[in-house]
Amino acid sequence: MSKTADTSTDEPQTNQAESDLTDFLAERAELRVSFEEPDDDRERRYDRLPVARTQAGNQADVSDFPSGKSHGRGNFSKKTYTRYRDTVNDIIQSQDVSDLMEVTPREINRWNQLLQRRDYARTTRDGKLETLEVFFKWAETEWRAPRDDKISETIARKRNDLNVSGDEKSRSGDDNHRISSERAEEIIGHLAKHHYASRQMVEFLLIYHIGCRKSALLSINCSDVKPRKGTIQIRNRPEESGVRLKRGNKGERDVNISPEIMAVVTDYIEEHRSKPNDGSDALLTSWAGRIDDSTLYRDIAGLTKCGECSDDDGEPLTKQNASDCPESIGCHDLRRVVITRMRDEGISWDTISGRVNATVQMLKQHYDSPRSRERQNDGKPRF
Repeated sequence: MSKTADTSTDEPQTNQAESDLTDFLAERAELRVSFEEPDDDRERRYDRLPVARTQAGNQADVSDFPSGKSHGRGNFSKKTYTRYRDTVNDIIQSQDVSDLMEVTPREINRWNQLLQRRDYARTTRDGKLETLEVFFKWAETEWRAPRDDKISETIARKRNDLNVSGDEKSRSGDDNHRISSERAEEIIGHLAKHHYASRQMVEFLLIYHIGCRKSALLSINCSDVKPRKGTIQIRNRPEESGVRLKRGNKGERDVNISPEIMAVVTDYIEEHRSKPNDGSDALLTSWAGRIDDSTLYRDIAGLTKCGECSDDDGEPLTKQNASDCPESIGCHDLRRVVITRMRDEGISWDTISGRVNATVQMLKQHYDSPRSRERQNDGKPRF
């Protein structure tokens, strides 16, 4: 049975920005909306978010939302509600916004940079900015955000800078932003020959071998590597590592590692790992400590750039600006390559699900193509 809204006085008070968001959502979803801790097990970036409830107090299900077709213009289906809820709540929480009237272009810029660090594709960032733009246009007409220095226009300029075409949007999610398995094998071969057991080689190998998310990769400590067992432990220790697994404690697991890859990881730890000044036990380090997601992104983009692109001065792209190469990809795109490869090789959904820590339902929704069904066989992941 769904629980009713918690009215405990121990709950943090809703600030003005959060109240504006609940008003926006409630009006369009035709439901009661309030900030609270969600009572389901789905992935959440923050502990509190707007929860929609029926007049009876039950958490709203799909059937409780307007369809958008049988109701007046502007009413939200549950999918649309979730998109606006998560996008606007993200900027409110991540940028510590308490009042929309105090939002400046600086907060918008910082949030846009945060989306980049999270390794979102340009089409995804454009979609999130578009959602935020609609929300701020509403807030401006309601006098809940500045009407003179319009934030919605700042957001529109950010979208113009991305310059995402309609054709790109229609292709987002297909094979237009990934590399082939053959190209991945070439990268691994080059690393083995010229940069054996480097940090970049370990990063690329573990994503390509495990299909893990970047949060899982960044969370690994040296002590999590178990050569005798042939496993790497993935644990959720945000207080220690500063990295939270996307699914929290549910993302914890022990992953089997092939002897060849385990040898590379152990050689890296013993010979090439930077000893951080903070004494961290992190697997992936610089001199300062555990690397962050922006460093990981640059490493992967640097490995996957084509090598022929140049900057405005005609100089070859470096790791720092490798993302300017249209063939470069980030960690999330490499993970997609791995999942598709596993599926093409006939590995079962249950096995893939356990390895990459994603539900079978989600995997089937995004990766079950006619091509993968036709190419099923009994193969195993390659080195």
